[in-house]
Amino acid sequence: MKTDSNEEMICGLNAISQIIKTRPKSVKALFVINSPNERLKELIELTEDQNIKVEKHDASFFDKNFEGINHQNVALRCNKRSEETEDYLELILDKEEVKLLILDGLTDPHNVGACLRSAAAAKVDAVIVPKNRACHLTSTVRKISCGASELIPFIIVTNLVRTISLIKEKGILVYGSDLQATKFYDEVVYSKRNAIIVGSEDKGIRRLTRENCDELIKIDMSDNMDSLNASVSTGILLFEISRQNKIKSN
Repeated sequence: MKTDSNEEMICGLNAISQIIKTRPKSVKALFVINSPNERLKELIELTEDQNIKVEKHDASFFDKNFEGINHQNVALRCNKRSEETEDYLELILDKEEVKLLILDGLTDPHNVGACLRSAAAAKVDAVIVPKNRACHLTSTVRKISCGASELIPFIIVTNLVRTISLIKEKGILVYGSDLQATKFYDEVVYSKRNAIIVGSEDKGIRRLTRENCDELIKIDMSDNMDSLNASVSTGILLFEISRQNKIKSN
């Protein structure tokens, strides 16, 4: 299905529901199957409450236009959500409590979407990715994130090392996840202002990124395993910070 250059098609119940709730004015139309189930009926009601156009189609419409996609018999045409630039960091870095996730070199949209979902659950303030050699906010990322991409600022920076330096200048401690690290992630006493860097499963974080971290950390694993999926590592590291800060606040 063709869309304008500033529009995109989103599939998946959770992602679509979150878009309608958070930015209904960006939505152009909802496409649903002729015989919707209870969850789709709820989504239709939510959509109509926002005075958004609803089109009903048979199964062949979805199979033809979204071949190979787990569309769940629903799709949304909406304006693309804008990604943020380095300037957005100025709104975050001086906060009393800061939690940032930096993805270094992740190119798989499924991994990035899953990382966003973990980040949203862990109440991360922003996700930062480099401009080049990285996956940005694609429709697949949005679907896999199950709506999390609508909740977290997604910042694209032209020079990741320079951004890390800026973060450190603001007194935020930067931890890099690295298999060669000598310290385990749960041996660190985290402050209330932290940034976690996670790299790709096969290559990890890049050399210059690694050299600019305050400290490198790793997750204790069985000797039979070489690495964890990036999104799994992300969840483990972020929730350890959340766990420690919750204890401190009690």
